[in-house]
Amino acid sequence: MYTEETLRANDKIAVWIDTDIGGDIDDAVCLLLAIRHPQIELVGVSTVRGCIGAVDVAAWLCREMLQRSGLSHVPVLPGAVASFSGSSYPSDVGSYGSLAPAPEPVSPEDDDSRVDAIADAMRAVGKPFHLVTIGPLTNAAWIVERHPEVAKQWETVTCMAGQLIDEAECNVELDPEAARIVCEKLTPRLVGMEAIGPAISRKEADAALNPADPASAFLLECYAAYRAHADWSRYELERRPLTVFDPTTLLSVVQADAFGFKPVHLAVEKDGRFRLDENGSP
Repeated sequence: MYTEETLRANDKIAVWIDTDIGGDIDDAVCLLLAIRHPQIELVGVSTVRGCIGAVDVAAWLCREMLQRSGLSHVPVLPGAVASFSGSSYPSDVGSYGSLAPAPEPVSPEDDDSRVDAIADAMRAVGKPFHLVTIGPLTNAAWIVERHPEVAKQWETVTCMAGQLIDEAECNVELDPEAARIVCEKLTPRLVGMEAIGPAISRKEADAALNPADPASAFLLECYAAYRAHADWSRYELERRPLTVFDPTTLLSVVQADAFGFKPVHLAVEKDGRFRLDENGSP
């Protein structure tokens, strides 16, 4: 686990983000945080089908923010469009995914080649890095199954995933089999819903983002589209806050001392619920 002392000694922490950006706004906030945080070296991004139905739309959003940040050299690769068990995901785009060009048809039959391309890009990083998943765990599960040598490059695997109440969290519910494989084979650090603090109000968010900065301006565009899109939020649309599930998860990697992790054993139910179980995965 990193302390402030080791952070100073190592300067930057290498991070790869796996995201279903384009639905809830927290993925975009997390990506901008990874770009701007002085202790993070963003070494790559992969996209997974989750809250929106197009991994290429998600990849476009990531490339757009990276390009506006002067980081167009960071690889961005679209990943799996079917769950690990093969079932289909939601097919709509919606929310701020609507900012991207119309998606090209993407076939689940090509998932193998897309996952292989992600594995190749991870090899090319050439050093260990931390994997942070902020969408369904499909890509991580496929890589550990198909390319276990690549998974050995991951210093830690930290996932925004799950909760311990009697209800499935979205990133696990969309692909429970992938979550089971990740839990069984990777001993991940899980940042669940119980660990997430309050959202950032629209007033605070608008004050914190600088429209003169190209990357922040793009997040503001995404935020405006998000506020205009009706979905699960209980807030009036124009007052909708920035949610912080995913940036909180990223911060747990670089500011670990601010978090209280403890080991537990979990079983992943078929419907995506987590259950504490002494015989479950660590």
